[in-house]
Amino acid sequence: MRCIVGYEATPQGLDSLNLGIEMAKTFGYDLEIVLVLRRHDVFSAEYPPIGGVADILVTQAFKWLEGALARVPEGINARGHVFSGTSTADGLLRAREELGARIIVVGGASSSPLKRHKLGTVAHDLLFGCPVPVALAPRGYTPHPVARINCAVGTRPGSGSLVSEGLLLAGAADLPLRLVALVGEEDNGDVLARTQSVLDEARAGLNDVAEAAAASDMDAAEARRQQVEVDIAIGKSSDVNHAIENVGWDDGDILFVGSSRIEQKSSVFAGSVAMRILRFLTVPLVVVPRGYDARKRWLK
Repeated sequence: MRCIVGYEATPQGLDSLNLGIEMAKTFGYDLEIVLVLRRHDVFSAEYPPIGGVADILVTQAFKWLEGALARVPEGINARGHVFSGTSTADGLLRAREELGARIIVVGGASSSPLKRHKLGTVAHDLLFGCPVPVALAPRGYTPHPVARINCAVGTRPGSGSLVSEGLLLAGAADLPLRLVALVGEEDNGDVLARTQSVLDEARAGLNDVAEAAAASDMDAAEARRQQVEVDIAIGKSSDVNHAIENVGWDDGDILFVGSSRIEQKSSVFAGSVAMRILRFLTVPLVVVPRGYDARKRWLK
């Protein structure tokens, strides 16, 4: 599966690259490292260039890509590309379409507090309409092997599809899965029982994977999915920051959240809950479009 890494020769570009590398190690992604030049003519080129390059900006972009590719460890497939776009997000979306990538990784704003998230222009634009998941690296991201997948589980219907994706990803990567429920103090319902119900529903909904899969690798993925270790963590507080802190986070955690229910289906739209989580989270965050089918996309 191909992963777009939105790169630039800045600390935020390095954050994005480091997260892309760790996700490639864990999920077997092929990295497509993309540097976008803001220009109106449609242009793309793969590194290394063939023949001479007359454009001084393209020449500099290739030098930056050379430096980025040198950071990728052996054993990870990686290519470098220069794309044009009226904005960086526009160029990344065009690269995603042309290269057939299934996820885009970007860094945050330069003004973000260290180890925290703050949306820059690129991430903001991607989080309001991207057709594939968008992974966000916190500022100053220190590379850590992905050790646990976390899925945010809401109290409203619709969390099952995200949990299904978590089960499949955790099974494929042989990692534990944690379901994270953030609720207010006023929520007096049985949060644990509701979250367990979402998990049971997701497991039941995936029972047809092995039957429908013709390839043996999907059969193996289904078998691993059935054996995924799942924990449930509940953060209860009227303050989102306190709720997130109450859950507790370790190096190597990565959190998946579903996008808002008001967006167009199969595109990302970061809702108010995701945006509030984003402000206080210290680990990488992946925003997944509503209706995204993990069985057809994540594991290809």
